[in-house]
Amino acid sequence: MLQRLPAPLAAVLPTLLSLLTIWGARALTHTAWAEANAGWAAILFAWVVTDALMLVVIWKARDRKPDPFHMLAVLSLASVVVIAGAAAPVQAVYLGFPEVLLAAAMTLAIFLGWSSLRIAKEWRAKGSIMAGLERVLPAALLRFAQAELRVLVLGLFRWGAPADVPAGSRPFIYHTYLTPMVATFLALQVIEISVVHLLLMLWSPTLAWVLFALSIWGIIWTVALLKSFRINPVLVTGEVVRVRSGMLYDFEVPIHQIADASTAFTSEELQDKSVLNLALMSAPNVSLRFENPVVFSTALGGEKRISGVGLRLDDSAGFLEALRR
Repeated sequence: MLQRLPAPLAAVLPTLLSLLTIWGARALTHTAWAEANAGWAAILFAWVVTDALMLVVIWKARDRKPDPFHMLAVLSLASVVVIAGAAAPVQAVYLGFPEVLLAAAMTLAIFLGWSSLRIAKEWRAKGSIMAGLERVLPAALLRFAQAELRVLVLGLFRWGAPADVPAGSRPFIYHTYLTPMVATFLALQVIEISVVHLLLMLWSPTLAWVLFALSIWGIIWTVALLKSFRINPVLVTGEVVRVRSGMLYDFEVPIHQIADASTAFTSEELQDKSVLNLALMSAPNVSLRFENPVVFSTALGGEKRISGVGLRLDDSAGFLEALRR
């Protein structure tokens, strides 16, 4: 059945189903039945959590045969989720058995020790801490953490940072038309957060603070995006165009792959998924059509194939002249 689904959905569906199952089991521990039958609820919750996580690992493993390290990782994660995630009456059952706590602690300790050895071994071999972490954590999770950390650093720090223009590259900026619009959106975002937070505080303080924290992260992300438009201009370097749009896109196109840069995209072409329109909130003044499709990696680790890209540059004439040289 999963083979009939789109590849991105098929990749995440087992994980989503597992999380929903665990969430449902946790909700069950907060019911009156679980409070009246805490022992049975504890057994059921531990079984559902462990089984749901293990099925995901089995599904993602090559030939559906997970290695011992990943199975140990699942048992460690399940131990934490089961003990920390259950409702108080069910949690009390686990805490009432020292043997359960000891087994969970030993499982977690063995996993952390084994993980440390794998990280250290890879670090010594390749000289990269990230290479070591990739031996322990999912690559997609690491990419996401790296991306969010970069957003945090850019949003809170790097005020007045210079544009990223390597030696020998000619930059073409595009942020001057975007800055006023994004700054206006940011101001409206701050006003909206304040009003919504005050209204939610009257109804549910917990929900209000959760949404407030998410909104603050949204503001940091928007500030980082605003800065990135200035820091990451489009570059022409030798025989390559480095197409960038803030922190959203960054890929290279060989100039010899550009079949046409003089004919503007029609509105129908801009609707085509194979044409990447980077003239955000505006119309492109540079339309690059490629002789062959260009494939590049996305921020989430996937691949995107495009036949053209639309840009809005401050010096579009200078950019086209640089392509002809």
